[in-house]
Amino acid sequence: MRNIEHLIKKLNKNKRGSIEGLPLQLMIMIIIATMGTAILVGWMGSIDSPKHIGTVEVVSGDIVLNGHSTSDGFIEIYVADQDGNPLNGATVVLSGLGVTDSKGKTAYMNTDSRGCAKFEGLHITLRGSEIGFITIHVSMSEYGENNTSRVAVIS
Repeated sequence: MRNIEHLIKKLNKNKRGSIEGLPLQLMIMIIIATMGTAILVGWMGSIDSPKHIGTVEVVSGDIVLNGHSTSDGFIEIYVADQDGNPLNGATVVLSGLGVTDSKGKTAYMNTDSRGCAKFEGLHITLRGSEIGFITIHVSMSEYGENNTSRVAVIS
């Protein structure tokens, strides 16, 4: 017991082994970590959320085939972004059922300022069945693609 009391008195006199510097180092490390986190959060705060094509609304007139090819109807497509704003300049491509434009080329068009692309005078070929589908592909730089819309064609 006497040895323990002697040891405690000796430790109380010895100030070289104290831990007074530890809280200061800990505080410096906390400040540096906080500043680093603040910088990272500031950088991430300036990142915009990704843009994407929100809706593709299809309005079509009666697509009636004369026999098994050539349509007198029309397909009108409205494209909007994730906030519902019209997308000007989005590329709309029609595929399926051998659909082509009036010149026999791939049916594609860019949307106007209203986000609208209107296809008329399409050539469509329906082979071996009385119903088929035209798929609508929409794409725009920085917005990605949307291939979820289809139009039914009945002979």
